[in-house]
Amino acid sequence: MSSEEKRFFRRKVIAGVEHRRDPLFGSWTRINPDRARRVKHTGETSRGTELAKLIESSRETCPFCPGKRDQETPVFHADLISSKRLKRNESVLFPNKSPFGEYHGVGILTNAHYVPMEEYKEQTIEDSLLLTQEYFHAVHRKDSSACFPVYVWNFLPPSAGSIVHPHIQVLLESRPAPIIEVLTRKCRRWHEERGEEFWTTLVREEREQDDRVICEREDAVVVASFAPRGFREILLLLPGSGSLADLDGGQVKAFSRALVRLLEAYQAMGVGSFNLVSYSAPLETASPAFPFHARIISRPYPRGIYTNDTGFFERMYDLWIIDTLPEEIAREARPFFSAPSSS
Repeated sequence: MSSEEKRFFRRKVIAGVEHRRDPLFGSWTRINPDRARRVKHTGETSRGTELAKLIESSRETCPFCPGKRDQETPVFHADLISSKRLKRNESVLFPNKSPFGEYHGVGILTNAHYVPMEEYKEQTIEDSLLLTQEYFHAVHRKDSSACFPVYVWNFLPPSAGSIVHPHIQVLLESRPAPIIEVLTRKCRRWHEERGEEFWTTLVREEREQDDRVICEREDAVVVASFAPRGFREILLLLPGSGSLADLDGGQVKAFSRALVRLLEAYQAMGVGSFNLVSYSAPLETASPAFPFHARIISRPYPRGIYTNDTGFFERMYDLWIIDTLPEEIAREARPFFSAPSSS
């Protein structure tokens, strides 16, 4: 193995384009910051107005607002969960009317029809996570084969969110998503070949580089991904944690605190939509080889016509085209972890 292949962070510049290799997956990303400044004939000046129109036009027919929620949303079967819907403060969880997985639920975050990214509170995220954990364990007691938890947040239509009202989706399945199988296998192989957990190596290497670390605490590490698969991709890692379903109170608070600050940072960057995706070991499983973590990526700002940020390279070739340097994302997000939170 050459010295280049032994390097944790592998990068090379070819014809002005930076090529970066993900240290765990081995996939390649190409980054050209000039692409962010290219001409786009989709208009920027009216985007705030269009978002406001979307919010107002969707309010009257929203099935998640308190006035229609009880009539429009489904309820749990009594054989699975005795309550029709699970509730914790303003957070409400119920079955997905159009599921695409096992034990697929929807969690409303707030009573408000729309909440700007910079106005989310830590308690809102905590309530959602704790209610999700309650749901996972209730399902698992009825069906022990269901043990792989999923927690995702699609914020507004460009992220594939079909409803404006703030909500997350949760699933508990008997088989892991393909990416979880790959992660598990690669993390195990990393430890076998190097005698150290991948995540330990990652945090140390990022600390030594110091230009992508946004925040490093004992309970949470936030890093701009070296070889991102999405625009403005940021990794949120809880060292020493296990399954999402089994995070303790301190870990739930650490995740919520970090996510609220990331949303504040995203808003300051001009982001209008995002995807949050979680990666979790199965219930009742705690291994340093697979601590709970999540990734958040920005999506285009909501407007009538916009340039989609996913093209044929990403969809068909598993090769990611990015126009923002992770180091720049870290510089912009870092201040939100040193200043007091508004929540």
